Amino acid sequence: MPTKRPNKSLLASVLMIFALLFALPASAITLKQAQTQGLVGEANSGYIAIVQDSSPELEKLVNEVNRKRKNEYAAIAKRNKIDISQVAARAAEKLEARLKKGEYYQDNLGRWKQK
Repeated sequence: MPTKRPNKSLLASVLMIFALLFALPASAITLKQAQTQGLVGEANSGYIAIVQDSSPELEKLVNEVNRKRKNEYAAIAKRNKIDISQVAARAAEKLEARLKKGEYYQDNLGRWKQK
């Protein structure tokens, strides 16, 4: 029995849609670039925050990353029947541990520190 092959134009269309949905403008800064440059850091809340030199582009990045994190934290909290703040607090610990030397994080008192 022959295997049915996907329509190439349909596949190309789907790939184009994914590219459009997930692509950022070439000038957009990535989370990793912003962290490396010291513009954002891992806040003690489990979200990222601007450390210095705010801009509309940076605020957009922070809002997008934090929206995605909040959705993920909510799903984990629901699955485990715990409060979202517990998930976010645990995530903050893990995210801080993954930072590279020179990247920023917030200590328990809310002060920005470099790893």
